[in-house]
Amino acid sequence: MTMQVDEVLSEETNSLKDQRQDVIKSTVGDFGRWQLKISVLMALVKFPIAWFQMSIVFLAPPITFWCKKSTNWSDDSQLGSCLVNNSKCDQFTYDNSSMFTTTIITEWDLVCDKEKLVDVSQVSLMFGVLLGNIIFGILADKKGRKTILILCLLMQSMFGVLAAFSPFFWLFCALRFMLALANGGTMVTSFVICMEVVGGKWRTIVPILYQIPFGFGYSLLSFFAYFIREWRCLHLTLSVLSMTYLALYWFIPESPRWLLAVGKHQEALIILENATRDTKTECDINLIMTNLSNTASTSSGKRSLKMLFSREELRSRSLLLSATWFIAGVTFYAFIQHVGHIGHNLFLTVAVGGFVSLPGTLLCVLIINKFSRRQTICSSCLVTALSSLLILGFPKGEYHLDWPRLLLSGAGIIGLSISIPAMYLFTGELYPTIFRNSGVGLAMMFSRLGSMVAPLLISLQTAYEILPLTVIGVLAFLQAVLVLVLPEMHGTEDF
Repeated sequence: MTMQVDEVLSEETNSLKDQRQDVIKSTVGDFGRWQLKISVLMALVKFPIAWFQMSIVFLAPPITFWCKKSTNWSDDSQLGSCLVNNSKCDQFTYDNSSMFTTTIITEWDLVCDKEKLVDVSQVSLMFGVLLGNIIFGILADKKGRKTILILCLLMQSMFGVLAAFSPFFWLFCALRFMLALANGGTMVTSFVICMEVVGGKWRTIVPILYQIPFGFGYSLLSFFAYFIREWRCLHLTLSVLSMTYLALYWFIPESPRWLLAVGKHQEALIILENATRDTKTECDINLIMTNLSNTASTSSGKRSLKMLFSREELRSRSLLLSATWFIAGVTFYAFIQHVGHIGHNLFLTVAVGGFVSLPGTLLCVLIINKFSRRQTICSSCLVTALSSLLILGFPKGEYHLDWPRLLLSGAGIIGLSISIPAMYLFTGELYPTIFRNSGVGLAMMFSRLGSMVAPLLISLQTAYEILPLTVIGVLAFLQAVLVLVLPEMHGTEDF
């Protein structure tokens, strides 16, 4: 059954391989100085991606509040109470001295019956990221990778600045939604550019290392928040820093693979000639022109998401991957956001949580080729599941700096930083070449849907404190089980 898809599509795939010759490989190789420069620059784009997606941790942190004293009441209300003498409280006082001067909670009184609006703001942001993945992914195929990336970076910064000055909560949500659309576009286009300039074994290594700056960006966010305790200034700072990425316009080329695919051979030729000078290799113009001519006769045809469900084996893989990526989206964003509630020192917890993703990502590179894809992903999911559940055995505040909870949180993040990059690679391998873009796009869509559920899962702690980590642990275990059902692709040829 596993090889059924290969047999059905082998004739078309072999025909495409016979017709197409990798122009980039024949001119600048699989990986060199040119590819390294572009890969590093694209990976650095993950910094603002992390800042905007995870900033809610510092824009709306846990805060102590109580009802303001009124002439109608004889005493102040109890700490955190929404009722005083059976009357609804509509004015609040906040503890602005211990952590933050202002937050979106203190700005718009997002407590008591308005508490859920914090989750609404983050759900709307994640929905914007989902739509941005789709909309700008399509536009990047039509208008070019570089053009859309620069547009998204501009929009991301512009709407970020506007959100920092928003006088109303719903306007803030609307501006953050527009920011998220661009953020989603930044994610997909930077990843595609990164992937389209490398070849060979580097198509396994680069997509994993590409994820590293996200964790560092999360830690850096904690650094900014430590020194900038006013939410508007923090959001404005992040947006202005994001604006500096517009300089990428002068440092990265358009994707040669995209130019070849749309028939812009002369533009691709200029970029490849520049690349060979950067790598100090000789450029055989005749060879390039021959390859361009060969490429011009190749067409993969139009594919749609419907094709992913057209055959039994493809349908089975697509359904399993959709469920697995939905769970991955829930567990990753829920666990990362819940890190802010793990210990009493929010800044330390977030900073450590971001930095420990580095060893996890490096471990992923080391073990992904030594062990099966399923073993790698399954074991890392089990680490996250076990860490989530063990944290519940150590009450907050019982140990100095909550070190057991912090240590287990680090282990959980290491598990996530192994499983997520490995899932990207595994997903691409599970689809034939002619269906790969559609298949990965479908998986990412379900991942974003999961990320929208994450804030709602975190909010369950108001009802019962152990619920979020319990659900995360169960879901991570379920993800491990689902991965074992999928066929192993390690050591198989790309089809």
